[in-house]
Amino acid sequence: MSSETFSLLVWYWHDMQTHTTQLQIVRADTGEEIHLSDGSLLLRVSTNPDTPVVRCFIRHMGSGREVYFQSGKRVRDFVVDCLLNKEIKPEPPDPGKAGV
Repeated sequence: MSSETFSLLVWYWHDMQTHTTQLQIVRADTGEEIHLSDGSLLLRVSTNPDTPVVRCFIRHMGSGREVYFQSGKRVRDFVVDCLLNKEIKPEPPDPGKAGV
């Protein structure tokens, strides 16, 4: 059985002048810059206080294609700590609406 690894380096930064987030992606093995097609994604990270499993969902808005994966609490912490602006933290889920 052969395996294949596809590695990308992703740089992103907030441009204060234009109030936009800039993004640059490069293939790790060749240094070639990658250009993404125009589009948008929905990333949803769901937790349930009764289980240590974190469910993640990504939808490509243009095509409607979806992928799911499961992880532990560390994936939510990673998204919050490494990707989100510290000033904009997601609100904790309402325990009265668990499973809704």
